[in-house]
Amino acid sequence: MMSDTKSVNSTSSNSTNTKSTSTPASEPSGNIVPTSYMGDFMSFLKGILSFTGDLSALTCPSFLLNGISLLEYGAHWNDYPHVLAEITKATDPEERMKLVARWFVSTLYGSYNKRVAESNSGEKKPFNPILGEQFLASWDDPEFGTTKFVCEQVSHHPPVSAFFFENTNAGIYGSGHFSQKSKFKGTSMKVVQEGRVTLRMKNTDEIYCLTLPNLNICSILSGKPFLEMTSTTFIRSSKGYTAEFQWYTKPMLYGEYHKFDGKIFKDDAAAYVPNASTQEAVYTIKGKWVADSRITNVKTGQQDVFFDVNAQPAAEISIKPIDEQSQLESRRVWQKVSEALESGNYDVASKEKTAIEEEQRALRKERAETDVEWKPSMFVWVEDANDDEAVKACYSYLYPAKDSIGTGSWVFKTSPHIKTPVSGTTPSASGTQTPSDAFSTAPSSVI
Repeated sequence: MMSDTKSVNSTSSNSTNTKSTSTPASEPSGNIVPTSYMGDFMSFLKGILSFTGDLSALTCPSFLLNGISLLEYGAHWNDYPHVLAEITKATDPEERMKLVARWFVSTLYGSYNKRVAESNSGEKKPFNPILGEQFLASWDDPEFGTTKFVCEQVSHHPPVSAFFFENTNAGIYGSGHFSQKSKFKGTSMKVVQEGRVTLRMKNTDEIYCLTLPNLNICSILSGKPFLEMTSTTFIRSSKGYTAEFQWYTKPMLYGEYHKFDGKIFKDDAAAYVPNASTQEAVYTIKGKWVADSRITNVKTGQQDVFFDVNAQPAAEISIKPIDEQSQLESRRVWQKVSEALESGNYDVASKEKTAIEEEQRALRKERAETDVEWKPSMFVWVEDANDDEAVKACYSYLYPAKDSIGTGSWVFKTSPHIKTPVSGTTPSASGTQTPSDAFSTAPSSVI
């Protein structure tokens, strides 16, 4: 997605518009561009079509914003908290890898398709979070209790979001970070997602290392954009199991949207090699990540439902009321902009958004002039070379095939696996919350 740092030719006019709703579809029918802003949209398109760099350097017109901070997107890792918690019930590494892979697939619909499917309107752009911005949430499950989540913007140039989630009852937790680089190619936008997720459990010493899919943003020129997943992603366990997924885009003249297939195999090699003789096949997986998929046991041929998006709704998310949030929490940071967008007053939205951006520029200038280093309040950067041996081995296995994982992780400072003070380097910030009170306040003050 494009971020909000550099303007492109576009003007604004006075108009109010309402959202349209219709039957959900894989390819949305609702245009995201208000009729009175079509000229501005065409000017914006000319700007991005002629731009040769990373599109994160461009500003998106306010009528194309969805009123949500990008930090909130990270919460979709917990759309189905019981699917996450059920991983801990597995009694062997092979079964755990199957359940970790199932959990990963369960996170995709909310992350990349739900907004379009429920509105049948095109995908709009989220707010680019300010430095140090935070998003806190929780989910309650009748069997497994509360899952908590926190996300912080740990870098602005380049934009990087770090997150941590935990269900203490189940004894499972994970941390990760994501960043995006985008370029216009042909008639779609290609988005490379950089980052990783590391999952841990308290009842086993295993860790699971996950990579992120790349994206195609299609139908931008028609004003009806939607996302397709592309490329290959991996999950690697410290016990030698690997899940490999291939995400397919719809062919030009035939076929279907959002199909994928995958496989789980045992591989004791030090580095991934496609279809290597060291790989012992365990399961194959096939289906649609926006609907249902099935898994087949290679040895027995038994086939079962892997994950079905429509079988049950995502869990209800709990977020503190805005007036109880800190100055750095997403919905409070962007409240005035979101309210203006909701009412269709795009001029006011642009004005309020500009005010936030100018304040951030002033803070950056002040830090530079006073030589003050900004540090994230909840996360620290740890290079793989300084991390656990299991982490090093897993990401070393994946790195030749997926270099977008980088060479280190943003780690939550009070993550349960940390026995001694975290050693790491960090580009830095101060916020109104400390790592400890981020979680202590979230569960007790949510809606």
